[in-house]
Amino acid sequence: MRFGNRVGIKTYMTYKSKEICILNDEYKVVVVLGGEKEVRKCLSDYGYPKDFDLELDGKRGMTYYSETCHPVIALPRMPKTAEEIGTLAHEAVHAVDDIMEHIREGATQEVFAHSVGAVVRGVLKWKKKKKRNM
Repeated sequence: MRFGNRVGIKTYMTYKSKEICILNDEYKVVVVLGGEKEVRKCLSDYGYPKDFDLELDGKRGMTYYSETCHPVIALPRMPKTAEEIGTLAHEAVHAVDDIMEHIREGATQEVFAHSVGAVVRGVLKWKKKKKRNM
């Protein structure tokens, strides 16, 4: 099986991440907040090689894929501005495309769009929940 069976919000000592299910609970997109240290730790925890090239410098966001791992979206912080939410949506397209390609699904535009929407909604709901807990 390609993906593990982790579910929910993970808060580790070194990073914050959220898993968002796509199609069913077998396929997930992981969103991690932070810099190089946090992203590298998250990728390692999800089975990516420790020497994975991050290419984060100067980027507003990045999506990582591996044949044996969930796609991981890295953002420097919780999206607040329209530009940051746009970056999240852009990276969500890459992550969902990776899943669809992996399962060899020639997804209709509707299925693809709902999957991207699920990622964006999941992060924005996480943001709202974090605000209430502050």
